Amino acid sequence: MPEYERKQNVESLCKKLSGRQNFFKKVNTIQEAATHASYIVAYNIAKNNKALSDGEFVKQCMLQVCDVLCPDKKNNFQTVSLSRKTVTSRVEAIDKNLTSQLESKIGQFKFCSIAMDESTDINDTAQLVLFIRGVDENFEITEELACMCSLKGTTKGCDIFREFQEGLLTLKVPVTNICNITTDGAPNMRGKKSGFLGLFNQNYPGNNVVFLHCVIHQDALCKSALNMKPVLDAVVKLVNTIRSRWLTHRQFRDFLQSVQSEYSDVLYYTKVRWLSAGCVFERV
Repeated sequence: MPEYERKQNVESLCKKLSGRQNFFKKVNTIQEAATHASYIVAYNIAKNNKALSDGEFVKQCMLQVCDVLCPDKKNNFQTVSLSRKTVTSRVEAIDKNLTSQLESKIGQFKFCSIAMDESTDINDTAQLVLFIRGVDENFEITEELACMCSLKGTTKGCDIFREFQEGLLTLKVPVTNICNITTDGAPNMRGKKSGFLGLFNQNYPGNNVVFLHCVIHQDALCKSALNMKPVLDAVVKLVNTIRSRWLTHRQFRDFLQSVQSEYSDVLYYTKVRWLSAGCVFERV
């Protein structure tokens, strides 16, 4: 074979090899971009508390918009996987990554404080929320939601303390670094024997943790200083009468709307949380 033919064959083979490499590189780039886009959509779905199955609806909208704006790019949009199963796995991966970042931050804390609160959601399930705030050696302050735990059974001090310990263990928070714990004024939190405060001091004797609770509302102070039982009983009876009868409740809400009231409804009074009295009085 003449030399010039060999050169042509070599050049032809090099071009084919380069073309194949560029093809695979382009495919990998498109796949990486599609995966990245899938994570972005999953993150926004979780951030806005939307259903995981909404990813399929989002993809349908994306394809229809693509038909109008850039039909030639539709194949790229079709490669974005947004099925319920995929969105679930993406959200779980994001959660693991964020938890890992938080653990890394907590590992650098020199001192930290924790704020806790327990309340009941619309499904009558008690939720315990822990926030952590810490400072590292460079005086950089970090404040994040540490964890949220569901209390399936009772909400006694021992239940809250158990979930608290599990939260510290999961995030690898040294108890020796905790300088302050803030809770509300409920007995299961502030109890010196069977409450969270008492159990913490019993299990960690000699600790230097300062316990605080949230500021007492003026209404609660007024209720404890003055004899407001007749007033409170009358207000609670009035509220219960309105809320317990569906027709009266509906007519009352329509009345508030017609007079352009600041509030659209009245609140139930409950003795479970010590700060609810002020919220009830504000709307009467």
